[in-house]
Amino acid sequence: MKVLYLHHNQPDYLAESLFHGLRILLGKNCVDVPRYDSMYTPLTDKMRSKLRGNGFTLYGLLEDIPELAQERFFWQKDIDAYDLIVIANIWEQWQQFWTLLSQYKLNNIVVLDGADQPAFFPYASIKDKIRNYPLSFLTPISKVKYFKRELMSSGYRYGIDKYLPSWLHSWIPLAENAMPISFSIPFEKITPVENTQKIKDFPIHIVDLEIAKNINEARFSELGSNTYFFECENDYYQDLQKSRFGITTKRAGWDCLRHYELAANGCVLCFRDIDQKPHNCAPHGLDESNCIIYKSYEDLINKINSLSPQEYLQLQTLTYDWIKNNSTVARAKGFLDSCFKN
Repeated sequence: MKVLYLHHNQPDYLAESLFHGLRILLGKNCVDVPRYDSMYTPLTDKMRSKLRGNGFTLYGLLEDIPELAQERFFWQKDIDAYDLIVIANIWEQWQQFWTLLSQYKLNNIVVLDGADQPAFFPYASIKDKIRNYPLSFLTPISKVKYFKRELMSSGYRYGIDKYLPSWLHSWIPLAENAMPISFSIPFEKITPVENTQKIKDFPIHIVDLEIAKNINEARFSELGSNTYFFECENDYYQDLQKSRFGITTKRAGWDCLRHYELAANGCVLCFRDIDQKPHNCAPHGLDESNCIIYKSYEDLINKINSLSPQEYLQLQTLTYDWIKNNSTVARAKGFLDSCFKN
């Protein structure tokens, strides 16, 4: 198996986490073009400053493979050598995708869409697209498998959900080539934590404003904020490892690296309204059996207080089961299976 991984070399959690898994799984047979600079060690301070979340969790983990330089050079010359070609961000690479599809007549291309919005390419900022990139609406994405994180059915696909009555949404089917996918976390970041290490209920950083207002010493950041409460990844993880529960919620999208970081450090997930999440939308596999679903601060505290020690440990065990199934390698294996499934 040989994979050509074409990306735009900018922060993109979906593209980055999937690439990490494919590289661990395939080694030098996963060729990143261009070189995925932020994924390799050492990660410089300058590079880290340009990354979201202070560059925690995903970055600077891979060893460089110098011999891939010759694979990257004039990679088009060897394009028939690849079993799979991945376009890692269709919103940024639609022109490259179109060129490949038209010039090389390939049938082994797939695309990723890690955007927070549920609209498929190019149905976001439609007026701008019509004015500046009218040809984008002719991009033949229906010819390939389209892996989307915030995958929802009905009018969301075309960005017209707000213009349609809810009863009409079900009449617009999900595209046949649409495939679910989600973020993932490197297995090396999953840390078994003994219950004796759990000395407080919640971490310092809480993303639910109602909960943060009711928790002493909690710190809240607005959506899109560049304020970070930890400068060091180890300090961030230690705070999570001391906490029994991890608060999370839908923000720009339902999927967020925070869910995976909390679970990887032994926090039982407390997820506001996840039962309202569309079925095909990431994250996948979370429900009342392995996390606490809450509607308000009062509801959360009542559910936490009703847990017996044995019930908490069972939830924590199931949390670890969930996160192991969402490692980058597990995601890469599932992705490859989906790519080659008829």
